[in-house]
Amino acid sequence: MIDFHLQSSLFNNTIVIFLMRALLSIFCGICLGLERKIKKHPVGIRTLVFLSLSSCLFGITSITMAKQGILTGDTTRIAAGVVSGIGFLGAGVIVHQGFNIHGLTHAAIILMASALGLACADGLYIPVFITLALCLTLMTVIERLEHALFPPETAKLIKIDFSDDKVDESELEVIFKRCKLKLVDKNFNYDIENKRVSIAYKVFKPNKFDFSDFSQKIRQIKNIRSFSISQGDID
Repeated sequence: MIDFHLQSSLFNNTIVIFLMRALLSIFCGICLGLERKIKKHPVGIRTLVFLSLSSCLFGITSITMAKQGILTGDTTRIAAGVVSGIGFLGAGVIVHQGFNIHGLTHAAIILMASALGLACADGLYIPVFITLALCLTLMTVIERLEHALFPPETAKLIKIDFSDDKVDESELEVIFKRCKLKLVDKNFNYDIENKRVSIAYKVFKPNKFDFSDFSQKIRQIKNIRSFSISQGDID
């Protein structure tokens, strides 16, 4: 069995041990927070530092109470409670906007910060450094690889209202294709009283999309009364 704990008389002092583990958890939070801030993401340095440090303190509390006999039964209950609490916090940063879901990576990093903090609490210095290094490396490498293999796209809802019921969908599909919009789904609505047609298209747009060019092409179709581009769901 591999022992990852550092063995030295210097680390036998309780205060020194606590400071080392607390400072290491703070360092982990700073590294993860800097990565998020550099990429202009909302989860900041202070948030991840507090997450990592608080998880570390919960872990140290759990270990100390178990050693002193204060906590009986399953000594991992506090750590399990931390994981559950972090799960709720992670769920709070996940946002659903129309067809798009944002914040999944933020939630995963919040969980990682907590896991590193708990590992710091147990003095698993080597695994913490290895995991932190792998995490920072993978977040950069995988992001570049993902963008290279799967260019970023955003789901949009395009609603088009026609002034009559004479709709040439092939003309619209040509415009979508020229503007590099990928058609996923559509809903058709017919107003019998006014003899008007409305169509809602769910499309994926590329990261670089010229809205003005698309608008000009759409306006060339004479019987289009109005159109909109939003993040709403198809009714």
